[in-house]
Amino acid sequence: AMATRRALASRARMVVVPFGGAATSSTSTTTREGHRWMVHGAAVVEPAEARAREAMGRADDANGMMATRAMRTIDRAMPWVRRWGARAVDYGEKTWRAMAASAPGSARRRIHELGMFAMDRIDPRERALKEMPKILSSVEIVYPSGVDVGAVRRLVERTVVDGTKNARAATTMYALGAPLSMPMFLTPVSNFPLYYFLFRLWSSTQATTSGKEAIRLLKTTDEAAAKAVEADVLGSTRVVECKRLRPINVLNSDTGREVSTMDEPHAMACCRLSQPGGEKFLGDEGPRVLFVPCDALAKVVREYHGVDDATATQQCASATVERLFGASGVVDLARSHKRYDEIYGVKDESALR
Repeated sequence: AMATRRALASRARMVVVPFGGAATSSTSTTTREGHRWMVHGAAVVEPAEARAREAMGRADDANGMMATRAMRTIDRAMPWVRRWGARAVDYGEKTWRAMAASAPGSARRRIHELGMFAMDRIDPRERALKEMPKILSSVEIVYPSGVDVGAVRRLVERTVVDGTKNARAATTMYALGAPLSMPMFLTPVSNFPLYYFLFRLWSSTQATTSGKEAIRLLKTTDEAAAKAVEADVLGSTRVVECKRLRPINVLNSDTGREVSTMDEPHAMACCRLSQPGGEKFLGDEGPRVLFVPCDALAKVVREYHGVDDATATQQCASATVERLFGASGVVDLARSHKRYDEIYGVKDESALR
């Protein structure tokens, strides 16, 4: 069952998030109000049954039926593999944090600084693409209501196209670099270069695959189609109460106990889709590329004044979106965008209006 659910996570959810100050950049877009924008990507379960079956079939064709069945058998028979993987990731994160806390000038601290120097130069759009499905059945683009949907589509397209281009170039470079670094195993030099090259090769390959899939679907819609979808969403649904705009601590109507709204399932990125009339957009007859104007995101934009995360006295926009939507990695992605823009600072003339 778990393998099936993972195979069905073939829908990409792309959330347009405000962050940072008013400086224009190579990876983000700026509004008149000084907001900069980025796109956060994630893989979610495909709600349309026929599309989910289609995605599973494509995955089987891509991987080979024998290999796919073997992996599903292993996945069912050895759940400890998943637990071991999660523990390995947790161990790696703790080790990385410990290296950051090492004494200045120590070997561990220098390795951490070298790693951060390299990580800061990764295009953050690659990270957004890497988190999206490798086999894509549909795309859900969530953005603040009131923002021009044509500008949203242009931002998403630019993120996907440019991010894929850079990820493809990185794949080529690290595919060549990884073998060249292998002789370091025979020297006293740290193995960090090889580990980093292999990580970057894997990461950029994942992003390239997801990016190609996203480009394929985005080509099926233009700005006129995006506006038509938005008008249909706005005309078919009426948000009586957006659960993400309620106080965080509320009483559960079923149990009477106080719970956090973050405990609720986040199958829906926007409350419009859970309203009467919204369900039609999630079925097989719904658009492959769904544009969803979100009131909760609009409120974040209204209340956020572009304060940098490092100096903010209130919760920043990216942290608010991460909390409201249960979307992990939004804050880290915003920081990556800011650091990348500080390093490269290429001016982008377009604006999300």
